[in-house]
Amino acid sequence: MGLVWHPITRDGWNEMSNMTYGPRSQTERNPMNPDHYVSLFIGRAADARAMIMFFALFHTGILVVLGFGGSGLEDSGVQLALAAVAVLTGLWSFFFLDDVMQDLYAAASDLPEEFASSNLGRRFDAVPVGVFRVVNLVVIALIVITEVLAIY
Repeated sequence: MGLVWHPITRDGWNEMSNMTYGPRSQTERNPMNPDHYVSLFIGRAADARAMIMFFALFHTGILVVLGFGGSGLEDSGVQLALAAVAVLTGLWSFFFLDDVMQDLYAAASDLPEEFASSNLGRRFDAVPVGVFRVVNLVVIALIVITEVLAIY
């Protein structure tokens, strides 16, 4: 069997042209397909775990260098490099995790009524996202400030 060419009909073209991949206008609000919620939650949770692992590995490495660096840490170039890594990975981790939290909160606020009225849905609705965002900022900032103070 060879390839079969199927011409795009007007109906097929209209169906394809209704698919959007870019940002939507603010007036267009379509509910998400309920089948996509689980995929979204799984994907964003995996993103958060990956970023937490990235942060933990980099900052554990910084602590190892601080602990065993010896006289090499007296060089201002090494100090600047370590401080830059600490600050930049901290900022990147904060912004990334904050984005994950905002996505999860937005998805939770769009849950279908059947799910929103369930125990898990009510728990999603009761999560104080603002508190988690502030705690995320404070914890990352304290870790980075402590590392920078230890470097200098």
